[in-house]
Amino acid sequence: TLRFRDNGIGIPATDLPYVFEKSFTGANGRKDSKSTGMGLYIVKNLCERLGHGITIASEPGEYTEVTLTFSKNDFYNPQ
Repeated sequence: TLRFRDNGIGIPATDLPYVFEKSFTGANGRKDSKSTGMGLYIVKNLCERLGHGITIASEPGEYTEVTLTFSKNDFYNPQ
């Protein structure tokens, strides 16, 4: 398991169910017009293809935490 946690502005609860959807930009991203809505979508798809998990939790005004859960698999075989 690998966790990333910041102490930034957070993500509103109304946006959390959609953050992994293609092209979704939440309220915070729309304010600055710098978001593409592709980052978490790509990460989620890579995790799924590799058999890993990803979750996100946030408390507006306090933090956002992304957790990657690595499965044991045989996709990588260094020889």
